[in-house]
Amino acid sequence: MKFKSLHAVSLLFIALTLSACGTEDTVEETIYEDEPVDQSAATQYEDDKMVGTSGPPDKERKILGVGIAEWEKRHDGPVTTEEGIGYDAHYDDETIVRNEDGTEASLDDIKFGQKVQINPPRGDSFEGYAEEIILLDMTYEEKYEQLLASNDGIRIVIMYEYGERLPKEMKDAEPLFEKANEILEEIGKQVGASWHEYDKDFVVDFKEELEIEEFPVVLVFDGKGMLFKSDDVEEMFDFLRGMKK
Repeated sequence: MKFKSLHAVSLLFIALTLSACGTEDTVEETIYEDEPVDQSAATQYEDDKMVGTSGPPDKERKILGVGIAEWEKRHDGPVTTEEGIGYDAHYDDETIVRNEDGTEASLDDIKFGQKVQINPPRGDSFEGYAEEIILLDMTYEEKYEQLLASNDGIRIVIMYEYGERLPKEMKDAEPLFEKANEILEEIGKQVGASWHEYDKDFVVDFKEELEIEEFPVVLVFDGKGMLFKSDDVEEMFDFLRGMKK
C-alpha cells in the first residue's frame, strides 16, 4: 500500500484516476503521487542489519518479499524518494523465525506492513536465502505512518472497504481537497488527503483501534494522531473551520 499527500498540481490526474479505478461510485485503488519525502531515519540503518517492511509470505514459492528502500538508501542522506526496492527472502524449514525479544514466532504472524529484519543482509543480488527472519517491534509512528500528517499539517483520510460505493462527496478528490485547503490556508496548515482501503490483515486493525463502526468514514489526522472521525464530510469541514478559532 502507498499513501501520499495530494497537492493542487496533481488534482486533475487524481480525479481522472478515481474515475478509472472502479465503477461510477466506487474507488478500488489507493491514490498517491510520487514526491520527495523526509526519510532522515534512513541514515540510522546499519549495514549488517537489513530491515524493511513485509507482508504474508508466498508459501507456495517459499519467498518473503521485503521492501528495503530505506535500508538500501541508508547512505544517501536525509532526503530520499519513495522509489520501491524489493528483496525476495527465500526460506525453508531451517530458517529461524522469531520476535525481536527472542521469543519464537511463525511466518503466519507476519501481516502486511510488518517491520522485519532479514539475516544475513543481501549481497550482490536482490534475492537470497534467509537464515533468520526477525519480527521487529514497531512504534506508533511506524504503524500509522500512512495516516499521519507530515510536518505541521493535517491529513484527511477516506477509509473504505474493498468494492464499496463511495458517496460523491467522499469520492471526488478535487472539490474535497480545494475546500479543505481554502478553510485552512489562513492558518498556514498544509492539507494532505488519501483514500485508504481497509485491510483486516494489515499490521494494525484500524477498524478496531480507531473504533470505526462502519465504512466509509472520513478521518482527520495531524502528525501525532487522529483528531476527528465521522461518516459526514460536511461535519469534517465544520471541524476544520473550528481549527481556525
